[in-house]
Amino acid sequence: MDGETSFLGSALMREAWMLFQVVSVAALAGWVASRLLDPGITTRGLPLLAGLFGVYVGSWILEQTGWPSGPTLAGESIAAALAGALGICGFIKLVSLGAAGPRW
Repeated sequence: MDGETSFLGSALMREAWMLFQVVSVAALAGWVASRLLDPGITTRGLPLLAGLFGVYVGSWILEQTGWPSGPTLAGESIAAALAGALGICGFIKLVSLGAAGPRW
């Protein structure tokens, strides 16, 4: 019985550690993209959400194009996460500029 519980505990900790790594990469990529582009919307959690969507979008683009993934952390490409987060923040910036209307 001890072998089963220790295996379950180690597998659970391994999954938790991988989830922590992915969320950390997403949060950092979203924060960097938000600082670089300044989307114009100041909402709590926007950099984290942009990073999480960026990880998804960046991974999808890499899968479709077949480009090399570069450095990875927990199976997710760091460059793809940053590129995806920049794309998401850029889209949010365009939407906020369009909603603001003309400036003259």
